[in-house]
Amino acid sequence: MKHRPRKNEMMKKNALILAAVFMMAFSLSTTTLLAQGNNSPAGNGNQKKNSPFLITGKLPHLTKLLMQQWDNPELNLSEEQKSKLLVVRKETIGAVQQLGPKVTALEKEVVDGIFAGKTPAELQPLVQTIADLKVKATMVHLRCIYDTKKNLNEQQLKFLKN
Repeated sequence: MKHRPRKNEMMKKNALILAAVFMMAFSLSTTTLLAQGNNSPAGNGNQKKNSPFLITGKLPHLTKLLMQQWDNPELNLSEEQKSKLLVVRKETIGAVQQLGPKVTALEKEVVDGIFAGKTPAELQPLVQTIADLKVKATMVHLRCIYDTKKNLNEQQLKFLKN
């Protein structure tokens, strides 16, 4: 007669397998985080620059592109366009410069808080405030793109896309 594992033995075996899977997943996620860089307060200071925007790396910075091509005869900006575009740029940069440091300071509070033992529930209001500020910054960016495009003709837009 074959020996059949008892229910308790099977439960223990399943619990051990489950624990092993969790440990492997945890170690892989830890390895991934370490490979991305140490951003902890005790880290080595090689932190990425924080973006105040929700959408990063996908939306164009049109006024920056324009400044690089400002006097390019192919772009052919009129003095009136330049004047309007400078206002858009000044308003955009001013708004983002106000929001950026606030986001950075709040992010630091969250990081410091979690390493000081605060609970996610205690940090949630800070995270919500960060999200709200990033929404505002993203909307400033979208407004900048919209207003910039309104001040350019089709040929100028096509030039900037290339």
